[in-house]
Amino acid sequence: MLKVAVFDLENSADQLEDVLVHLLFDKCEFGYEAYTSMEAVMQIDFETDFRFDIVFIEVNADILPGIEIAKRIRETGNVHTEIIFTSTDDSYALFGYKLRVFDYLIKPIPIKTLSETIDRYFCYYASNTENYFTYKVSGAVQRMRLDDIYYFASSGRKCSIVNKGLDTEFYAKLDEVEQALDAEQFVRVHQSYIVQLKYIKSLTRDGLTMNNGLFVPVSQKRYADVKKQFMKYLEIEE
Repeated sequence: MLKVAVFDLENSADQLEDVLVHLLFDKCEFGYEAYTSMEAVMQIDFETDFRFDIVFIEVNADILPGIEIAKRIRETGNVHTEIIFTSTDDSYALFGYKLRVFDYLIKPIPIKTLSETIDRYFCYYASNTENYFTYKVSGAVQRMRLDDIYYFASSGRKCSIVNKGLDTEFYAKLDEVEQALDAEQFVRVHQSYIVQLKYIKSLTRDGLTMNNGLFVPVSQKRYADVKKQFMKYLEIEE
């Protein structure tokens, strides 16, 4: 699912949502969140809960400090979220360059211009698929950043992705998931679990603890291989 956020006045945010629904209807499922007041912005945890793919930020709105919001996103180390500035003029173009803005759109934004920006986004990320895990939900292709995934778990015919956002379920065999992953980045620790190595905090014969506090069991027959691969990842000789 494509996750979109917008920081703008309420009327402008509603208009943008209507246009995006039209443009994205046949492309993908997407979620939309609008922040139209300083009170709403103050409640955002940019460090842990801000997991959007595209963010539209109005930089002229007096009630929303657009430049400061963009700076806050980047200061957390978030380089994955693509920021698109909207403005009534180009006076903030230099800030856009410094903050790695994906596009700078002048209001009123023609639908054709916004469509070109969205198409360019999809073209760019279609060429960077190695950083994503791709899966299907209800026949629709979805993608998730590998860096956001803690582990995969299976139960029956369903797989779950435990990640930095909302956990996601899809139909697949865990063997198929394992084949699609980099063996130097993920390790199969149990018949029902595949874990991302860099998020392992500690490992014992009983199981492992992730750096988010979650516990994942490790099967006894896989323990030696898991330990070997974990030590290799840490560049520690046994």
